[in-house]
Amino acid sequence: MSSIQFNIQRLYALSPGLENPESWTAWQKAQCQWPEDAGAPVASAIPAMMRRRMSPLSKIVVQVAATLSADEDIAYSVFSSRHGELQRTLQLLQEILAGEPASPTAFSQSVHNTAAGLFTIATKKPIPATSLAGGADGFHYALLEAFIYLNQHPDKKVLVVDFDAPLPDVYAQFEPYTTAPYAIGIVLQAGDQIQVQRSASGSDTDITSLPQALEFYRQWLGQNTRFEMQSARQHWSWQVGDFECSD
Repeated sequence: MSSIQFNIQRLYALSPGLENPESWTAWQKAQCQWPEDAGAPVASAIPAMMRRRMSPLSKIVVQVAATLSADEDIAYSVFSSRHGELQRTLQLLQEILAGEPASPTAFSQSVHNTAAGLFTIATKKPIPATSLAGGADGFHYALLEAFIYLNQHPDKKVLVVDFDAPLPDVYAQFEPYTTAPYAIGIVLQAGDQIQVQRSASGSDTDITSLPQALEFYRQWLGQNTRFEMQSARQHWSWQVGDFECSD
């Protein structure tokens, strides 16, 4: 068993129809039901010229990251996603199969670190960034990456952003969750407000009913001080000391 600990200074989440803490609290109390026919969140933190070329998912991610970093001295950023820009990648592959030339712009924004790169461009901040694809446990691996950095630089702040969107129809059979596109950003500092213990899992399947970042936020909104998450390989036990942070 191993453990990490940290403090949460700020939290910010976006999804269509869920753009403030009040709407997310309503989501949590309504058994995590996603709003129907909701419009895309405002992406005012992104320059207009950039917005026109970005995917809907990238807009949400960069809006979250840019908002959280606007008034914070972020030293390091970690972006985690299970599927990344798979919608755009699939569209690019379909165009190639149809004999159409591959768009350089579409290709450059189809890679897994698209959001991280666009974040630094949009904010004009040369913040070091890491992009992770850790399967079901990607959110926790991002927190582990942040913890390692804070352990070496305890006076710094780290931005963690976890995001994803539903899989394209051709891959839908492999999607274990039903969600809308989302991005959850957290500003972390060194401390022991939150402790997370990891142990090996003997389960054959992912048993957490939401992606782990969303499950964390659901528990956080419910102010639960102890909760568990589990994937096919890892078991994560959370203990929260207090819920004081800026949303």
